[in-house]
Amino acid sequence: MHYSLPQIYIKMKTSIIYNSHSGTTKAYAEEIGNFLSGNGIECRISSIDDYDKEYLLSSDLVMLGCWTNGLMIFAQHPDKAWKKFVEEMPDIRKKTLALFTTYKIATGSMFRKMEKILSDKSDRPKAILKSRSKELTEENRSTLEVLINT
Repeated sequence: MHYSLPQIYIKMKTSIIYNSHSGTTKAYAEEIGNFLSGNGIECRISSIDDYDKEYLLSSDLVMLGCWTNGLMIFAQHPDKAWKKFVEEMPDIRKKTLALFTTYKIATGSMFRKMEKILSDKSDRPKAILKSRSKELTEENRSTLEVLINT
């Protein structure tokens, strides 16, 4: 007689942590969270000021977001508060990392600078997402689907 063991379903845990200047990046983080939750992913969305360190450390996927600071077309960079958050956050190497930002005209060097700031705390991001508004584009949705199905 052949018995098959029941499949154990382990739900992916995701920390979505953002820094928002005008509320657009917060709304974008919430849209990302809604999409992931709608696809069966457990999410916790929080600002850099009120994130749960233990939840972050127990997460499989970490999504870090920041609004695009700097000049409209060049010299984009994360703001000081986001840099300070990264300095103080625990090491998240071995976790799947994704970065996101909102912007007015262009992201320019934003993701490169975010990666550099994170280089001592994390592996390279598996995905980047960007939006001029809080809306998820079809490209964003496709990126998220690939991210959660790998």
